[in-house]
Amino acid sequence: MGVVDLERTPDGREVAVKRLSLHGTPEELETARTRIRREAEVLQQLRHPNVVQLEEVIDDGDDLVLVMSYLSGGNLSQRVATQGPLSDEEIEQLADALLDALATAHRQGIVHRDIKPANVLFAADGTPALADFGVASHRDVTAGLTAAQMVVGTPGFMSPEQARGDKVTAATDIFSLGATLLFAATGQGPFGVAEPKVLMLRATAGQVDKAPRSMSAANRLRIDAMLAAKPEDRPSAAALRGGTSGLDGVEGTKVNTAVSRVTSSGAGIAVTAAVAVASIIGVGALLMSGSSGTSGSADNKSNNGTTDRTTVATIATTTTKPCVDLPYQPCGEEPAPNTDGKECLDESADYDQDPVNGCEATPQGPPDGTLIANSVQANLVPTDDTDTYQIEVEDNLHLTCDGTLHVTLTAPFGATQRVRVLRDDDELASAISSDGAPAVATARESDCFGSDAGILTVVVESVGSDRSPENYTLEVSGSF
Repeated sequence: MGVVDLERTPDGREVAVKRLSLHGTPEELETARTRIRREAEVLQQLRHPNVVQLEEVIDDGDDLVLVMSYLSGGNLSQRVATQGPLSDEEIEQLADALLDALATAHRQGIVHRDIKPANVLFAADGTPALADFGVASHRDVTAGLTAAQMVVGTPGFMSPEQARGDKVTAATDIFSLGATLLFAATGQGPFGVAEPKVLMLRATAGQVDKAPRSMSAANRLRIDAMLAAKPEDRPSAAALRGGTSGLDGVEGTKVNTAVSRVTSSGAGIAVTAAVAVASIIGVGALLMSGSSGTSGSADNKSNNGTTDRTTVATIATTTTKPCVDLPYQPCGEEPAPNTDGKECLDESADYDQDPVNGCEATPQGPPDGTLIANSVQANLVPTDDTDTYQIEVEDNLHLTCDGTLHVTLTAPFGATQRVRVLRDDDELASAISSDGAPAVATARESDCFGSDAGILTVVVESVGSDRSPENYTLEVSGSF
C-alpha cells in the first residue's frame, strides 16, 4: 500500500506515517483522493482503546499521507517469534481486548479484512491494538482504499469465503481474529505452514486446524467457534465478548474469482498492491501500486515473512447496470448489513425498521434441541423464530405427591414472550413474560406412584407483534 515512516510531530510526539502513492490521470487521481478521504473520515470516527487511531490525512503533492498513533511495543508476530507462544491467561486477555475493539468497528459498519499477527500492535505498557484498517471496507462509502473486484487479505489468516472471493462480512474478521489468536497460542495459523499459494488453496477448501487440547477449554472452544468454516456458524464479536448486540454483520463486496499474484523475492515475498476504480463504462482503472516497504523503524506496518503478507488481486469489470435505489441499498452504495440490498439475509431481521443499519437483528444462543441444566440466554431472531430446548427431570420421593418443576422466562424490554413446558405433545405448563418481568411456568408431578422422570421439551416463542434482538433468560429449577 505504501511506505511507513516513524516521524515526530511539532510537539515531539512519535507518529507512524503511511504514504500512499497514487498514479493515474488527473481525473482518476481526484476520484481516488475523494474516495480515500471518505473512507478516512469513517475510520477517524472509530475510537477505541484497542484500535490504532487514524489521526489525520494530509495531501502531499500526488500522494496522500495517513498519520496514525505510534505504538512502540512491536507486533504480535514479533512477540511470538522472540518470546514464544502466549499463555492461556494472555490469550484470554488478548481475545477480550480485540473482540471488544472489533465489536465496536462492526457496529459502525467497518470490516477490517486483514486481521493478522502483524496488525496486532502493542503499546509500551503491553496494551494490544488492532492496526492497519487501510484495507477496511465500510457500508456507507461507495469505494475506499480498495474497491470492488478485489481479493484482499493474508493467505495464512484469510477466511475460506474471503479466499474464494465471496462477500466479505463481519464474520470474515471473526475468522481472521481466531486465526491470529491460534497463532498467538501455538506459533502457527489454522492452515499450517506452507507457501502462500498452498495456504490460499487450504483456505479456499476450509482445511482448518482446530485449537490443540493443550489450551484451556474456554480458549479452545472460543477459537474453534471463530474458525468455523461457514461464516454463518461463527458467533459475532459482541456475542464472543459476552454482549447481546445484533449489530455486528456487515456485508462486503462480491468477487467472482480469488486470484493472488505472489512472486518470490529473496527470502521474502513481494506482493503488488493495487486500487481499481471503475470508470463510467465499467473498466477498472489502476490508480495505486507499489510494494510494501519501510523507512525508519515504525512497527505500524505489515512485513513479516511469507505467510504474513497482504495479498491484493484485481479483477476487471466490463459491464454496468442501471443504478436504482433498493430498500436496503441506496444507489451507488454497498448493501446494508445482513441484506442483499432488497431483503434480509437468512436468519436475520429488521426489528427497528431503520434501513441504514439493515437487518440489525441476528440470532444469539445455542441451537434448537440443546439439553439445558440450569439457565440459558438467547434471542428470538428472525421474526418467526421459536426456540426449543430439552430438560432432564428426576422423580424424587415426595410422599405428598407435590413435586414441581419451575421454568422461569424473563423476556427483554420491548417484547412479550411465552414459555411452554411439554411432555411429548401434552402441555404441562406455560407462562408469559413482558418487558423484563419474570414469568414462571410450573409443571406439577402427575404420577404419584409411578415415575415422572424423563426428558421434557421447553419452547420459547413470541407473543404479539413486538420484537427485540436482545436476549431473554430461561432458568430451570425443581424436580418431580
